[in-house]
Amino acid sequence: MALNPLHRQIIILADEPPIHNLQTLVKRLAIENPSDDSSCVSDAVLDRKQFDSVILDLRCPSLQPGAEVHGIGRIQASRLGRALTLTAEVNGPKTLGVVERFLVNGLPGSLLWLISHRYKPRKQ
Repeated sequence: MALNPLHRQIIILADEPPIHNLQTLVKRLAIENPSDDSSCVSDAVLDRKQFDSVILDLRCPSLQPGAEVHGIGRIQASRLGRALTLTAEVNGPKTLGVVERFLVNGLPGSLLWLISHRYKPRKQ
């Protein structure tokens, strides 16, 4: 089933502040979810010498904005030359905008919890 383009967002990060914000988010996800097996994603994002830019593909499979709690589910990482590609599942359409605002503009540390919550994807 194809995703609706309104519920998918591709963000390209090439400047230092947004990449630093991404690293902060990934560190926070690892702290909040130590039992999660996302260590390969953390290693890929934190090893800054290995990539020049990041292509982040955010996907929102659920369409229930009324019940949305901001959060990030599964994240997958791979490399394409000097670009790091990440595919992340978020739990609602509003989260797409919150993640983009955090990466581009940053958020106060006290509000980082809005997106560093890790939720379990629903079983289909």
